[in-house]
Amino acid sequence: WLFLTLQDAAYHCVASLFYFGASVLEALAAIQLQDGFLYKYYHENISAVVFSYVATLLYVVHAVFSLIRWKSS
Repeated sequence: WLFLTLQDAAYHCVASLFYFGASVLEALAAIQLQDGFLYKYYHENISAVVFSYVATLLYVVHAVFSLIRWKSS
């Protein structure tokens, strides 16, 4: 049982790092392509950045709770 909780915690930590990396890259793309996009597409890209950071935050929270569960078992 301990191995499964450790595996779950490690998976969520690695996944949250990947989500964070993708969010940063999406934000950089939105900043660099600000002038090249139409107004509508720029706002769609900004909303994608916001929602990617929200998803990253939720994944980090899940990773923290997985680590707490692993530590307590």
